[in-house]
This record gives sequence, structure tokens and C-alpha cells, in this order.
Amino acid sequence: MRESLDGSVRESLDGSVRELLDGSVRDLAAAVNGGAVDPAEIVRAAAARIEALDPGIGAVVRLDPDRALRRLRAGRRVTGPLAGLPYLVKDLHAEVDGLPLARGSRLFAGLDPAGTSTMVARLEAAGALVIGRTSSPEFGLNITTEPVLYGPTRNPWNRQRSPGGSSGGAAAAVAAGMVPAAHASDSGGSIRIPAAWCGLVGFKPTRGRNPAGPYRVDDWSGLSHEHAITRTVADSALLLSVTSGPAIGEPYPAPADHTRPRPSTIGVLVDTPSGDPVAPAYLLAVRECAAALAALGHRVVPLPAVEAAGRIGPVLGAVIAGHLAATVDDLARTTGRQAGPDTVEPAVLDLIERGRRADATSQVRATLELRRLAGELAGALATVDLVLSPTTARPAPPLGTLHTDRTATELFREIFTISPFVGMFNVTGGPALSLPWGLDDDAMPIGLQLAGHPGCDQLVLEVAAALEEAQPDRVRLRRDGRRGDDGAGVRPAVDPLDAR
Repeated sequence: MRESLDGSVRESLDGSVRELLDGSVRDLAAAVNGGAVDPAEIVRAAAARIEALDPGIGAVVRLDPDRALRRLRAGRRVTGPLAGLPYLVKDLHAEVDGLPLARGSRLFAGLDPAGTSTMVARLEAAGALVIGRTSSPEFGLNITTEPVLYGPTRNPWNRQRSPGGSSGGAAAAVAAGMVPAAHASDSGGSIRIPAAWCGLVGFKPTRGRNPAGPYRVDDWSGLSHEHAITRTVADSALLLSVTSGPAIGEPYPAPADHTRPRPSTIGVLVDTPSGDPVAPAYLLAVRECAAALAALGHRVVPLPAVEAAGRIGPVLGAVIAGHLAATVDDLARTTGRQAGPDTVEPAVLDLIERGRRADATSQVRATLELRRLAGELAGALATVDLVLSPTTARPAPPLGTLHTDRTATELFREIFTISPFVGMFNVTGGPALSLPWGLDDDAMPIGLQLAGHPGCDQLVLEVAAALEEAQPDRVRLRRDGRRGDDGAGVRPAVDPLDAR
């Protein structure tokens, strides 16, 4: 059962607060820093929208605006680049003191984290106000968000479709208009896939750019990255400027920002390593975007299918299995909770059991193969500065399609058929961003991926921002049918504040 507030926090709010919730993080913070709006009003307005809209979406699994309101009542003035931002953190990673972290699993339900992560502490120091958690599939192991613990999260563009995963709750909350941005994490496309299917901007930074600790030492041998889902590229860059930077104990220090010549050479990748087809609307979108990049002065060249990307799935499964088995066995030792059919979904339990059967040698081999793949992938992309591809090969599937009532191998095979382009950048550690690019024939968003070499975060963000400025009607998608060039992004289909 999803948890909510005791009682209602809804109240009548003026149009300026509505507009700030509908707009950008940058504008909201400017209004709060300038004294134009009380951050408590923003928190209450966001909570009201969540309470009104989320029952039909299922994005938010815990709502606790009182945490932020107590901070404000204590007299702590909220200032900074994120001042007053009502922020939702994912139910995976993002430890927040006093905010239970279930990881989308019945096995962990109700457990409190050890404290607050470095990344969340930086967000709060910059003025963000954490008000709840968004849904994740169990342990983030799916590209849809339908955990047994909470039930399905629905795509605001079409409630019969998946919003993606594993940051599906984050994307659905932003797309529905509940908050301007939300925390997300990405171990194999989990920021970019839901951003693509919900018409938003989803950026996975370079490995190590954002800190993961101090409570997570090394999730999935460096495959996992944290950042955010936003409405604009500028907001993603703003959040990154707050959270990024070195921290004590981090196993993967980010490389220095790498500069590349301008204009850039951009490789266009549309062929999958398996030879499976890409949706025609997505191919058309890539061609249109490539033309837009050429018009901006970049050199655009074709890339052949990246054969090494077709070998990621089995290696990923082997690496994850060991990490997952260690996690649940540690939990059993400290709490007595056991992973089994009543507490863990079948595909996830399959991975856990595989991890338990593996010995140290096989785990080392899996990690070494992961590193070898990173080298092969980097070599295949070495001739270009950036890669343009569809974020996924297929549109968001109906809910229930990507079920976990099967083996992990079967699930991963389907995941990589739908999404063959994103995982390679978790392996290389390079930055990758999903940018909206119009709608398909079913009026569902299309996402295109811009990705680069490790350290080239600024280049990815700059090129994406230039496309956003040059093609606002394609990038800033709106579900209400109006033009997208006013910077407001996606609006809620029904604003609960208008009804009062």
C-alpha cells in the first residue's frame, strides 16, 4: 500500500505557485530566493497535486511534506540554486534519514536507511526540500515500474502504457506535473528510458561525477549512476552543478571535464547488434535530429551496429547476481529477513540464487569481462565525439508486458531487445542523455539519446541544449496540445488546484 499524509495538506493557492510548479527549477528557485513566494506554499502545492493526481498514476510511494515543513518552521532559511524545489527521491539509492527505503521490494519494506547520502545532503544544502519517494521496480531490475510491493506506475501520456523503469515513478511524477524534477538512478538505462517514454530530459552523468556514498560503496561494479529527470536540459545541468564533485571514499573519481573540438563529429547509430528492427517513427526522428545537428554546424556520420553491445546482457546478469546475493544475505544476517518466493519476485530471486551459486572466481571473471567490454565499446566509438541514437528501439509497452514471473535470462533478453542502445554507456561510464523529439503515431513521446566519452558531460549537455533551443516544438513536449516553446514543459492533464 502506498503511504500518504495523515489528513489533507490541500489549500487554495494563487496562480503564481501553479506556474512555478509547471515551470523550470531555475525559475522556481529564483522566485523563492527573491522573496516572491514562500517555499512552504510550494511544498503544500506539490503535496496537493500529488494527493490529487497520484491515485491514477501510482508514481509516489511515500509522501512526507511534513519533513520539509518542519525544516522551514525551525527557521532555517531556504536559499541557493535549488531554493524551494519540492523534490522526490527514488525508492532505490538516495538514502534520506527518516525516510524508509524499500528498494521496491517486500524484503526491505519499512526499513530505515543508515542516514542521508552525500548527494541528497548536497541537494538539501542547495535549497531542495525532499517531500517523498517515487516507485521503482524491485532492486531496479526492470525497464518498467510494476513492483509487487506497490503495483504498477502508469504513464501519464497513456495510462495503459509503462512509464519505463527503473526510474518510472520519477518520470511519471514529473510528466504528470507533480514536481518540476525528481531524483533518478541509472544502471542500464534507468534514467534515460523513462525520460524517453514520458517526454522528458533524462541525463546519466559520467561514472563518479555524482557521489554515491557514504552508504553505497560500489553498486554493480560501477554500472550504477545517480542524477535526475527534468523538463529542460538547463535544469539537468543546474542539478548536476549542485551535486557533482569529489567526496571522501568514492571508488570512482570522475575524470576531469574533457574538451572536444567544436563543432563536433557526431556518429548516428540506428542498427541494433541483434539486427532487430527499430520502430519506423524512431528512425525518422533520428534522421530529423541528425539534420538539425548538421544545421548547427556539426559533422554527422553513420555508425555501424556495435557488436559488443549485444554481449552486455549476460555479463550484466552475472555481475548483478553476485552483488544482489551479497545484499540480501547481509540483510538476513542483520534483520533475519530471508529472500524467498513470498518476499522477492521470481526473476529477481533467480538472480539471487545464481549469485549464491557463483564462486569468487566466476565473480572476478564477470567483472573482468565487464572491463573488457568497456574497452571494446570505447574502441568502437573512438572515431566520433558523440553518438546519436534512439533511446529505445520500441515504444513504451502496455503494462504487464515486462513481467517478472520468469527467469532473469528471459527478462533480460526482452529488455535488451526493447532497449539495445543505452546499456553500453553504463559499461563505458560515459555521459548519456535522453532528449524528447516529438511524438509517434500513437501520440506517445519519442526519446533520442546523445552520448559521449567519459568526462564529456558538458559537451553532451551543450549539444542537447542547442537542439532544445533550435527545435522547441519537438523537444518541449506538452500533453495539453499547446506549443512547447515557452519553457514550461509537460503540464498536468488536470490541475487539482483549479478545482478549488
